[in-house]
Amino acid sequence: MGYNLATMRIAHISDFHYTRLTANPLRLFSKRLMGHVNWLFARKHNFSEEILEPLPTLFQELGVDLVLLGGDLTTTALLEEFEVANRFVKKLKTPWIAIPGNHDTYTYNSHRNRHFYRYFTNKRPSISHPVDFFTLKDHQIEAYRLFDGTWLVALDVSRATNLYSSRGLFSEKQEERLIEILSLIPATDSILLLCHYPFFQNDRWRRNLERGDALQALLENEPRIRLFLHGHTHRRTMADLQPSGLPIVLDSGSCAQLGRASWNLIDINSSGCKVDVYRWLDKWNCIEEQEFTWKR
Repeated sequence: MGYNLATMRIAHISDFHYTRLTANPLRLFSKRLMGHVNWLFARKHNFSEEILEPLPTLFQELGVDLVLLGGDLTTTALLEEFEVANRFVKKLKTPWIAIPGNHDTYTYNSHRNRHFYRYFTNKRPSISHPVDFFTLKDHQIEAYRLFDGTWLVALDVSRATNLYSSRGLFSEKQEERLIEILSLIPATDSILLLCHYPFFQNDRWRRNLERGDALQALLENEPRIRLFLHGHTHRRTMADLQPSGLPIVLDSGSCAQLGRASWNLIDINSSGCKVDVYRWLDKWNCIEEQEFTWKR
């Protein structure tokens, strides 16, 4: 992927939680049983697939160049859930890049068999640059040149966990690969980092990113990383952490959670970005705008 543009318009959406229940008891001998119970008694009343339906058309109307799908497209990683999520993605006329979230690797079987990548393998360029060798499926990391001087690096930090955990992992091997990719990107270029989890440890321990402190330390030492884009928390956030030696952090929130469904429209150029926050209020409305200048 590479665009001959001076700017780019990106839609960042995350945490869809498409859900389908199974009547096959053999498929419930796993963490999925708890996920189904949680859906029936809690999340069923808080999420809506219907509010996602206008998005493909809206993205075209807004002139979106690229859609970032930030993970948790499913709830318990059932194949039926991946199929319905894939039907939504096929409606996108805009190029897209997807990463998995913890719900997309909900069971050990779904993670081991890489079910997410059956449905959501990103279109890769033929290998013309050393970074093109890395893929999410094989290396848990991949990079794209978005336009001249600007790159996107995507991380897969999802994994299967026990019944009471939804932790991700920024592994030591992944850290090594990220450092290698950063060494291959020109020193004057800007980088966007896409990850399902936030790097800071501000949630319950069972929901955090393991070795998030290592990722934070890397971010502090890498001023070319201008934006850190994540989901997972379902809490929309915009935080300019550049004065603290960190990137601008954008949490898109959940695009399907009733009462606070949101996503971010990001216009990026060589010197900064403009972020429009969209919320569902009977329809998708822009409720906030903010501009940022690269300062690191």
